[in-house]
Order: sequence, then C-alpha cells, then structure tokens
Amino acid sequence: MDAVAHIQAGQPTSTPWRYRLDEMAWRDLVEGLKHDSLPFVGLWCDGTDIHALFMPHDMQPLGATLALESGRYPALSPARPVSSFYERMIFDLYGAEAMWGTDVRPLVDHDVWQNSMPLASVPGAAGDNKGMVAAQPSDAMQAASGTAMGSGPATGGYETPLHVAMVCEGETIRHAETVSGYAHRGMAQRWHKCRVDDANRLSGRYDAGCSAAHQAAFCQAVEHACGQQVGHEVSQLRLVVLELERVTQHLFTLATLARQAGARLVASRCMWLRESLLAKAAPVIGSRLMMDHSVPGGVNLRDTASMGTLCEQIADLAEEIYPPLVTLWQSYPGLSARLAGLAVVESTLLERVGLDGPVARAGGGECDYRRAMRAYEGLWHFNGGRHNGTLEDRAAILLDEVGESLRIIKALGPRLGLSAGGRIELTYEDGEGTGLAEGPWGAVLYWVRLKNGRVDQVFMRNPAYSALMAFEAVLPGQNVADIGLIRTSLGVSAAALDG
Repeated sequence: MDAVAHIQAGQPTSTPWRYRLDEMAWRDLVEGLKHDSLPFVGLWCDGTDIHALFMPHDMQPLGATLALESGRYPALSPARPVSSFYERMIFDLYGAEAMWGTDVRPLVDHDVWQNSMPLASVPGAAGDNKGMVAAQPSDAMQAASGTAMGSGPATGGYETPLHVAMVCEGETIRHAETVSGYAHRGMAQRWHKCRVDDANRLSGRYDAGCSAAHQAAFCQAVEHACGQQVGHEVSQLRLVVLELERVTQHLFTLATLARQAGARLVASRCMWLRESLLAKAAPVIGSRLMMDHSVPGGVNLRDTASMGTLCEQIADLAEEIYPPLVTLWQSYPGLSARLAGLAVVESTLLERVGLDGPVARAGGGECDYRRAMRAYEGLWHFNGGRHNGTLEDRAAILLDEVGESLRIIKALGPRLGLSAGGRIELTYEDGEGTGLAEGPWGAVLYWVRLKNGRVDQVFMRNPAYSALMAFEAVLPGQNVADIGLIRTSLGVSAAALDG
C-alpha cells in the first residue's frame, strides 16, 4: 500500500481531501513514506490534533490528521527530514512532543519568553534566561574539533537575524549549524480568530520579499474554503503583481550577490533596472511595495484599467535595459570566477530536504509549480539550462527568470483591461481551503480554516526550512568569508523561518 492509499484508508472528515488516522495507521504512514516519493508540504498542530499535508503530483492537496495522545504523536522526521523543523516549532508553541523525532532542540523558544508553550491550553512557566538567547548545540557540533566561530545574528548588514555557529580549521568551515528564532513574531497566534482582511494583511508581512506570493496564496485558500473562485482577469491581474515581485526580488538578490562579490558596477545596474520598473509600476498598482494588492475575492489596485498599458511599458523598458544587463553580468571581469564552484547543492541533497524554487532548478530540478496552474496556461514555458547546482548556476537561473517573468508580463498586457477586475463578495462560512503561489524562492502554500466568520487557524509553508537545511549542509568545506554569498544565493531568510 502506497502512502496515498494509507491516508485515504483513514476516516473521512468534513474536508474532502483530509482524512483522520489512528496512531497505528499514522505509524504505518511514516514507514510507508520512507519508501514513497509523495511530496511533503508541512506539519502543524491546532492544540488537539496534528495535521500533515501532502501534494500529490496531480496538485490536489491530501491531508492526514491524528489526535494527540497525552500531548504526543509519532514523528514524521524519520521519513521526511525537513519535518524536524515543524516538529520543533510545534513543541515550542504547543508542547506537543514528536516521538522518535530526529532533532528535539528548541527552534524559536530559547528560554527567554514570558511563557513556554504559549499556545497550549495551559501555557508553561516563563523561561529562566533573561539575558542572551540560550543556544543548544547538536551532538555533532559538540563532537567537532577545531576553532569555534560564529556569525550573526547582528552583522550590521541588510540580512535578517540568524546565528551561524561554526567549527573551523583555519578559514575553512568543518561543521556548521544555525540558531534561529530572533525574528519570531507569533504569527500563528496573531492569525487565530482574526478578521479575514486583517489576516490577509498579516500574511503580506510574513516575508517582505514575497508579500505578493503570500497574499495570493492566502486569498486562494480563503476562496477555496468559501467554495468560490475569482474570475479569469482577476487571476491574471494577480499574475502581473506576482511576476513583477519575482523580477524585483531577483534583481535585489543579484545586486546583493554582485556587491558581495566585489562587482559594484553590476550591482548598481541591477538596482537601476529594479528602481526603473518600480517607478513605472507604482502609480498604477498603488505602491512601490508588492503588498496588499491581492484581497479575498479580488484585487486592490489604484488604476486597474491601466494594467495592460503598464505591462507594455514594462516590456519596453525591459527591452532597453535587460539585454545589456545580461551581457554585463556574463562579461564582468572576475565575477564568474568568484562564484564558480561555490556551495554546490546536489540533486541528492535537494531530494532529501525537499527544496524547490530557483535553487532546485539550478541543480536540475523540475519544480516550478507555475506549469500546473491554470492561470499560467499559454504563458509559462521556461526551462532552466543550468544543472550543476553551484552558486554561479543559481545566479544565472535568477537572471534567466528575470527575463522570463518580463516576457510573461509582456504577454499579459493584451489580455488585461477588458473589464475592471472587480471583487466578488465572499460568505465566510465554516470550512477549510488551500492556496498555492510560486514565489521568488519557491512554492508558498496556505491552509486556512474559517470558523464563525473569522480565521480560526492558518498554516503556511514556504521553502525556508528546506533552504536552511541546504545552507547547513553545504557550508562544510567552504571559506568563512563566503557565508554571506552562500546565504544570499539560497534565499535564507530568518523572517520566513521564524514565523
């Protein structure tokens, strides 16, 4: 029996794609997943039950639910390593223990909160450490020999706070692991019993560089829970914002990589194109930020009727600036040599950590969810040409995706402006729904449960945990001076990690 059959053999729930399992069936599922490639989305808790979400290859969600027994449940991490991050977060917030988990260290609660297990029915006592965060190293870290070093959480740079603990031999990293939690904002509690529009605003502030993707996925989940679907032009208006966000975020990442590699002229040209695009878009979209433009049931744009014209203007601007930028990137003295061969993310690592997005595509992975989205029919046909998984390959993929997204925006222009887009009225009845968007760093998925006209609970999946696992895995053997380059190229974000 495969993993899908294991789940579907459970007791049906009021949600057609979610099934309730008993503990023995859950254990059988964990064993089955060790030999099954069923894509894992995430794991979360609501205080009473544990929920695991999977995305079979037909892109239809499939969920499994298990009731907590004495605050415990069998861990999924022996079968899906990235699940250890979800298990650690669940314990920190709810006190629910993952039996046989592969990593039981705290993730975001480092003994400084006013209450431990703050979302449990009976929260725990306050942490004893009132000063600096108390980090707990792994057994492998304690066993490693060499000079102990650290980077972050405060570096004076633009990156979000994350501590990287290392054991080094000279300037070469021999072992590394991270300590997160510095950017924890209590998003799970903030979403609970929140008004739907307020919850949508919160989702747009989860990870600043991916605001449009988060809100598009959240809105789809709410619409799915309500049994409603927005019109085709509303979907395509959302695509313009999503693709513009991808372009601006990739250009920002490329500029950061170029600056860290010493290619300041290349960095300035990347930011020039980014600023030129935002200057064109802001008067029509309503903001330089790709935030709060997707709302449940529709879109929120200053001048919807001009979106088609905006797409044409962006295409004209891109034809003028983008090709010289590609030439400059590829020919700038020393840039390629600086990035070549650094931090290789191999296909076996991608499979183990479940990473998608441009990092996986640079390693030969076929993992762009846009290909399966109906709104992208006739628009998406990109296939990355890089497969070696180096930092240079990741930068090249980002640069290629800028061009591909600009082409999609150009193709969307003639399709827009035929109607005002509009917003459908949603009736917030009790229900559950999921929504998916391809963000700048990979898939962003939301599960939303509505109850009594409000948001009862939200689960959000993004590539952050998988990216962090890849980051830790590729650091051994790298030079300490390259940590910033490697982190930037993998899209590691503490805000996306900590919730």
